[in-house]
Amino acid sequence: MTTDTLNPDLAAYLDEVTAPFPEDSVARIRADLTGHVLEAVAARDGLELREALAALGPAAEVRAALEAQYFTRADVAWLERDGQLRRLLAGGATAPAPLWQSALGCVAAVALLTWLICGWPGIPALIGSRSFTWAVPALLLLELVLLESVRRLILRQPARSAAVLHRMYGTLLAPLGFALSLPVFAPGVVTEPLLLAAALGAALLWAYLTRPREALALAGKAWRGAR
Repeated sequence: MTTDTLNPDLAAYLDEVTAPFPEDSVARIRADLTGHVLEAVAARDGLELREALAALGPAAEVRAALEAQYFTRADVAWLERDGQLRRLLAGGATAPAPLWQSALGCVAAVALLTWLICGWPGIPALIGSRSFTWAVPALLLLELVLLESVRRLILRQPARSAAVLHRMYGTLLAPLGFALSLPVFAPGVVTEPLLLAAALGAALLWAYLTRPREALALAGKAWRGAR
């Protein structure tokens, strides 16, 4: 039997504070607040449990502060309107591969794509007609490292925040990758302002039309690492 079930004041306080949160968050919040109260009581002789609760602040204020750190049940219900987000929330974000595997994958991808586009010294291009230049593998490596770094930063967040950010990352990946790949796959476009503007405009329009509204609404909360 826990302390909050033994003390009606503590139980009522915790019930009010945790009312809007999912069950897993409720368990964490109750444990944290109970521990904080008991530590305060133990650290000061004669301190009543009711006084320790008062020192925490009104339940409404504590709940408002926690709503910036945790997703509420209403937040989760809103996110689950998006099918992809619902699957991410249910399955959890996949842990990133070891760094050496990601590095090896990037090197292999750069080697293959460079061979396809412009070949390597002494090895003709498989499908392209461009002559080899070190700018191609350098730009490809920069693009892949950037995308992989962003993905790893996302996966370091708590599960719900990671799901929201991963959904946004997936939506932005196509236009971002398209923009970064233009200098590699179509260098002539970069020197044509109208073609470049049209290509980037089309990518941005596609991103806008397919934007995940549910994820965007709570992006700030996810960026702050809410649980």
